[in-house]
Amino acid sequence: MDARYVFVYAAVNVFCILTALVILSKISYNVGSEHENRYFRGMTLCFLGFVILELLWVLIEGGAIAAPRALGSFFKIISTMLIPFMVYHWFWFAEIKFRSNIVGSWVARILTLIPFIVLVICYIISIFNGMVFSIGSEGELVPGPLVGLTGIADNIYGIAIIIHAVVLLVKEKVPYRRRTYLTMIIFILLCTAGGIIDAVVQNTPVMPLANAFAFIFLFANLQETQIYNDALTGLNNRRRADEYILESIPTASEEAPLYLFVLDVDNFKTINDSLGHLEGDRALCAVAKGIANAVDEYHGFASRWGGDEFVVAASGTGESFAQNVMNTLKNSIKQSAENAGISYPLEASVGFVKCTSPQSKMSDLIAKADKMLYEQKSLTLSHRATA
Repeated sequence: MDARYVFVYAAVNVFCILTALVILSKISYNVGSEHENRYFRGMTLCFLGFVILELLWVLIEGGAIAAPRALGSFFKIISTMLIPFMVYHWFWFAEIKFRSNIVGSWVARILTLIPFIVLVICYIISIFNGMVFSIGSEGELVPGPLVGLTGIADNIYGIAIIIHAVVLLVKEKVPYRRRTYLTMIIFILLCTAGGIIDAVVQNTPVMPLANAFAFIFLFANLQETQIYNDALTGLNNRRRADEYILESIPTASEEAPLYLFVLDVDNFKTINDSLGHLEGDRALCAVAKGIANAVDEYHGFASRWGGDEFVVAASGTGESFAQNVMNTLKNSIKQSAENAGISYPLEASVGFVKCTSPQSKMSDLIAKADKMLYEQKSLTLSHRATA
């Protein structure tokens, strides 16, 4: 193997290793929920393992490391097996981002492991019959007649995500969600393009390089969206809400009032304590989706204020405007919970304040809406207690 080829191949893999290490060091809960974080870290670790093994293979194959050639071939086989496992983690990361109903299903977890398990079994059997890979008499890697199986598992996961993302993209109107779906599609297309080129022109570092660029693209987009977006729910975060409200107050008047609604999820602590934090995250995402759908009807602004509290801003006129918005919010949350397959009651108490003066202070407005919210919450609790 030419020394210049070995150098270039090794340099590309060192770049990919450094890329993976940087991303791993920067992963935080700003990437998403605890669940999303786990799968994102898993897929990054799989990629890191892949490029490390690719580096070892080329160094052994090129004679830079004095080791049996068969050992390098073994590293190459293991690195190939890590790709579908990486895409498996990607599949679940994307499904959680999509707020899919299958996320809480252990049956779905097991079923989606089947392509990877089948591939591992084929690799093990191949040790004896060489159907996928075998190691030749000189330690070289010899592709078998079923070597194409190595790409089937990757494609199953990738195609499933692309189809799901395209379906959601067609239906979605909210810009930040559309961007999430597009990001997922572009990521898998970059990885797939690298895999196709690698299959046509074998033993080149195109695949690890394409995957590294895909990871950089994904991570950069995730970080960019988190500046103003809540990592868990995808709604605007408190920083953006503060800016939006401060920008909107000076335009408020009797003719064009600004309404601020504060929502608090009922019995959220009970959900967290009895069903776990992951279920609590799922409940918050269902509430957020319901709020976003409701706010779209009024061309308003929705944000997660913190914890289980949300803030909505909308402009409108008429005596019944505020009540109509509150009813829409509650009904939309209920519908969202049903769509998410949540079996327990998931509701939110709502308080609001009407701003008609450009001199109003945001803190005073939020305090008034908060006061009304907790009055409503107390009233609801007392009704339940006497029922």
